Formats: sequence, C-alpha cells, structure tokens
Amino acid sequence: MSVSRELTETSLRPDVCQAVEQAAASVDAVGVRALRIYLHAGLSAYWPLVKAAPERRVAAYEAALRTLRQRWSPGGETVGDPTAVAMFRAMDDEAGDFLGLCARLSGTQWLEPVDSVAGYLVSVFHGAVLRWLADGNDETILVVIDDLVGCLTLKAVER
Repeated sequence: MSVSRELTETSLRPDVCQAVEQAAASVDAVGVRALRIYLHAGLSAYWPLVKAAPERRVAAYEAALRTLRQRWSPGGETVGDPTAVAMFRAMDDEAGDFLGLCARLSGTQWLEPVDSVAGYLVSVFHGAVLRWLADGNDETILVVIDDLVGCLTLKAVER
C-alpha cells in the first residue's frame, strides 16, 4: 500500500501526505535527521492550508470561545465541552497519524506515547495560529514550525 493510500485512510491532509512522501523519496537521511526533515515538510505543507482560510479559523475560535464561556461553572471549575473535546481529539488523532507516519518512514520511535506528543504538537500549533490571526506575522509561524520540529525530534530515538 502506498503512503498516500495509508494516509487517506487515517485522515491526514493530502498536501501533508504528498509533502512527507516527496521528502521521503528525495532524502538519503535516516533516523532522527530524517524525522526532522519529514516533520518540517509536513508542517510546512499544512501551514498554507491554515493561511488560506483565516476567516474560517477566526469563526472557529469565536464559536469555541462562546461555547467555552458557557461551560465554566460559577465556582471556577471547568466543565469540558463535548464538541470542543471532540474537535481537539480529532486534531490529536490527525497529528498522531502524522507523527506515526514520520516515525515509520524515518526508522524512529517516540519516547512518549504518540497521543501525548500529538497533544503537544496540536497545542503549540494551535497557539501559533491564534497568534498569527492576531498579528499576521508569517515569520513568527516559520520560527514556531522550526522550533516545534526541533522539540519534537528530541522526543524520538532511532529504532
């Protein structure tokens, strides 16, 4: 089965799949070095998808905030919103699929459970998108992607 077919079945974005596939086909590196290349290729391919629909991102943040405002209890306790929880679980699942693909192709394994690493990736990237929506600074996103990839590679070792 081709990498593209595997990724389609696991819900990864086609542009991300193609970028990782192209990186894997064009580099001689293996291990953590290859992992860094694949992570960077995938995240760099994902960014234009985000950037292409800023209105949609703002609307999603606004809807999430409206819902979350209603979910806080008067005593200060958090009551998770099922819709928001489902949305983040879906993002975590997609990130986990992406991380699994990159690890498989590079011959590495994650030192922590993939779902934990995925949660970290989603949290950092989600925050960076919010920042970009506020200031429109593309350079900040490039720095965040590079730093995020560096941090992620520290969470993996060669098999």
